[in-house]
Amino acid sequence: MVLVTNELGQGIVPDNALARQFRDDHGWMNQAVAEIATEVWMAVSGLPLRLKPQEHPL
Repeated sequence: MVLVTNELGQGIVPDNALARQFRDDHGWMNQAVAEIATEVWMAVSGLPLRLKPQEHPL
């Protein structure tokens, strides 16, 4: 299964309470999915970044 989602936490914090709640809930969902996922990737400026598993754990 492949799940594609947006990263909303790196933008402007909305001034609307409902929009802030949506942004926060979306972030918690992304964290929960990433925790149970075998692989996690993020694309930044068109470059794929592997977040999980790490090639060289810290």
